[in-house]
Amino acid sequence: MTSSVRNQTYKLEIVLDHDAESPRENNDNFGKMVCWHRLYNLGDRHNYSDKDDFLFSLLEETVGDTEKAEEVYERIKESIDREVYKSYGAYNKAVDDEILEVLKQKFVILPLYLYDHSGITMNTTGFSCPWDSGQIGWIYASLEDVKKEFGDDSPSSIEKALKLLRAETELYDCYLRGECYGFRLYENGEEVDSCYGFIGSFDEVKEAIKEHLPDDAKYLADEAQYGEEKCTNEIEEDEELEM
Repeated sequence: MTSSVRNQTYKLEIVLDHDAESPRENNDNFGKMVCWHRLYNLGDRHNYSDKDDFLFSLLEETVGDTEKAEEVYERIKESIDREVYKSYGAYNKAVDDEILEVLKQKFVILPLYLYDHSGITMNTTGFSCPWDSGQIGWIYASLEDVKKEFGDDSPSSIEKALKLLRAETELYDCYLRGECYGFRLYENGEEVDSCYGFIGSFDEVKEAIKEHLPDDAKYLADEAQYGEEKCTNEIEEDEELEM
């Protein structure tokens, strides 16, 4: 039991949903989340063999065709001095960064990082521990999608798009960390309603659950505390004074 709150009429149980569907399994997402990991299947389904295949595919879309994409790719590689970098990995990242600059002509895109230690968590900014974390992909949307969603591809609309991509990543992170819930509502000891698939922080989930409760039971969600069982008194303080 994650949380239980009851009064004289109702009992609200908020429980973990161990069978919650991934928020990446529906078609309502604005961004596309492309990831690679040797242990986990993350993000959206895709057919890219690796990150180079993915970046080159977007480069083709950006410049128009395969031949032009190859020319741009070779030009980028030649413009970066390999001797400056201590490792091939650092050089390869520099090449990727230049490709990403070209992709901004047609896409908004953010990196995805994973921290894997006693569970996994994801963000778009990176983690301080280099041993258990690293970049595992990108989340992106085309400027055409930005226009459809926000009306144009102005700087303000692009910033809104980036904010939405971050929000989708945060929601998926909650799913990865197991912040998935459901509720059961009992009236006079009988279960009268239940719903599952709420994903987010416990406070966010409580607000969402309130929308499913009768008006005289909504406050029970406000009273719920993670890991606690609680009994509340329905009688208002001013009513007690009148008695």
